Amino acid sequence: MLSEAGINNQCDTITGRMGLVETLRGVVGTRTSTTSTLYECRHCGTTLSEDAETCPTCGGEDVVCYQF
Repeated sequence: MLSEAGINNQCDTITGRMGLVETLRGVVGTRTSTTSTLYECRHCGTTLSEDAETCPTCGGEDVVCYQF
C-alpha cells in the first residue's frame, strides 16, 4: 500500500501522461476489488445479521441489504 506521499508522487508522474479522470479511475479501481454487504433495519438503522428476518431492537420486519 502506498503512503500519502507515495500516492501524490505517483499521481504527479502519471498525470503528465494521462488525464485526471484516468488517474482517478486507476487509483480508485485498485481499492474496490472486494464487495462488502450490510444488512440493516429500515426503521431504526440497526445493523443485522444476514439471516435476520426481524430487528431485535424495534421489531421491524423491513430489512434492507446494501452491497458496496
